[in-house]
Amino acid sequence: MANAFRASHPEYVVSSESYAFERRPDEMAIVMNASHNQQTSGVVQAFGIRQDQNSGGFSYATGDDRHPVRLEEALRRLDAPESQALSAALRRVGRDGGPMKEEVDAALRKVGRSNEVTAVVELARPLTANEIRDRKHLPVDNGIFSPALGGAPVYWDIHSGTFCKVCGGGGDQITQDFRNWVGSLGPSDGPGLQYFGLILPRLKDVARAGKIYGYIQHAEDPVLLRKLLKQKYVKSMYIVRVADHCADEMPENCSWPGDRQLYG
Repeated sequence: MANAFRASHPEYVVSSESYAFERRPDEMAIVMNASHNQQTSGVVQAFGIRQDQNSGGFSYATGDDRHPVRLEEALRRLDAPESQALSAALRRVGRDGGPMKEEVDAALRKVGRSNEVTAVVELARPLTANEIRDRKHLPVDNGIFSPALGGAPVYWDIHSGTFCKVCGGGGDQITQDFRNWVGSLGPSDGPGLQYFGLILPRLKDVARAGKIYGYIQHAEDPVLLRKLLKQKYVKSMYIVRVADHCADEMPENCSWPGDRQLYG
């Protein structure tokens, strides 16, 4: 459940998940808490998946409420202006258009040296994680393996926590970890996947291809983002958040180190 959620909703993170337990004599349940990827308020939304042994079917609810609910309705209370910006950017990856590089560069140039930027980086064409690392790059710990074109996006990151027993978690293992999870799925997982907008055959195809269309670059130096933007393999960027990089530091120590370079 947690993995299907994080694969289809990259704008959110799973903060906790219970093991399956017997809520009633005839019902098994899993309850999960989610928060927004860019949220700092600590607000979480609980929702659960339940299976009734009499019907064999699934039902979904928020918290202890037994009434079925649509997932997007359960998540709506987490949305804020900055979270909506991330959601919108993620859903523009893989589509025609997008901001011109000159526009993005001008916006990044205006960001002060004491600020950090979170942006969605869109690639000019899909690349494997290793192909990205063969070029000038910044650390990549997540990837959009399939854009949200007519369905949910397919996303993966290295922050599996306890939710993926077959995942290793290292940055170089992002694709293999994703493939390990997809490989662990079978036909019986179909109903649960569909609730999150995922279809098993599509997941199998995406995992086999292993191509990344874009990714989220979290809390980065705007100068480095400008250097990354100049790379030919980068199509564009969507700036979704600008924040104080040194919120916990004294003002005189608040700036990015100078002369930082891309990897590779």
